Amino acid sequence: MTLLNAKSPLPLYVVILKEGPTHSLEDIQPHCEVLAQRFSGELWTYGGYDADVRIGGMRLRVIDGGNGNKFQRYRTFFRAVVGRARALRMENRGRTIVVSYDPFKTGFLASRFARIVKGKFISEVNGAYGDPDTFADIRSGAWRNIRLLQMRLLGGYVLRRADGVKLLFDAQLDGFARPNPHAILRRFFDIAYIDRFHDGEEEPIILLAGYPFRRKGADVLCAAFLAIAERYPEWRLVLIGHELAAGMQTAGIAHPRILVYPGMPQNQLVEWVARSSIVAQPSRSEAMGRILIEAAAAGKCRVATSVNGIPTVIDDEVDGLLVPKDDAGALASALERLMRDSDLRHRLGNAAKERARRDFTADAYLDHYAEFFSALSTE
Repeated sequence: MTLLNAKSPLPLYVVILKEGPTHSLEDIQPHCEVLAQRFSGELWTYGGYDADVRIGGMRLRVIDGGNGNKFQRYRTFFRAVVGRARALRMENRGRTIVVSYDPFKTGFLASRFARIVKGKFISEVNGAYGDPDTFADIRSGAWRNIRLLQMRLLGGYVLRRADGVKLLFDAQLDGFARPNPHAILRRFFDIAYIDRFHDGEEEPIILLAGYPFRRKGADVLCAAFLAIAERYPEWRLVLIGHELAAGMQTAGIAHPRILVYPGMPQNQLVEWVARSSIVAQPSRSEAMGRILIEAAAAGKCRVATSVNGIPTVIDDEVDGLLVPKDDAGALASALERLMRDSDLRHRLGNAAKERARRDFTADAYLDHYAEFFSALSTE
């Protein structure tokens, strides 16, 4: 079986290892469907169920981690993947490229897989791991520093063994880890399923989707909204994400026009994005912000902080607004501009939609990866 490029076939086989857990096939199958448009190989992850599905030339394999703790579930996944690597070595598929979603546990496993099959190893870096605000929700400064050190040690170990490194923004490795000096580096966006997102008749809703509470700046957004809410009684703030309700309770924030919902399947999130007028992502740390690309695809006006990789998906005053992080006053002013001026909202939203169609499509993602694989296979 070969890895296929729509323009020129490449004699390669690609193995993707993705962090879990996944809770349903809907979480992971779209990624495999996109990959199957060009490539042959397999995608492995783990969750609370077992699946083995063929999608074109791709195999999607979900390992049931059982009812154990995180370590036990990962150990089950590790054993299954190493067993697959040994079997794949005997199948003689040709040159193999192994890709991990992160440079931590999955990256360690992917590097071992690549050694077993004598293939190339790419580590994606999908977080702003050099930014201490990645752990903004950990209150203890000492524990935050320990977690940062853990990431730097394991991340450095993995990246020094990578033949290729995929970044989301240029300075992403600053303060984090140094890669193998001979590694091929590329920077491009993470996959977003923009075809699912659509325009809708907007309601006076400001939407934040994501977690955890402080890293996503939900507390700053609430403070900004409360500062202007009295002047705009028709507007609501909607927060969607795991454990956001607990974060609201801890912060002592409550208001009848601030609505909080738990994390939900993407088909439900799509409808909330369609209904919203403004999508806000005032993160303290954010490597890209997939919701910002999804909101762009729906033609929604976006406001976010100018941190880490967010400026790679929002051009300030062109297709969205950027504000400093931790600045509730600046965020309130930006929101008020947008709430007052529907023409500005629509201008920014339309520009964002055009950019999503141009820069963030599945075809663009596949083009980037095909070029990356080609560069690795010819080095």
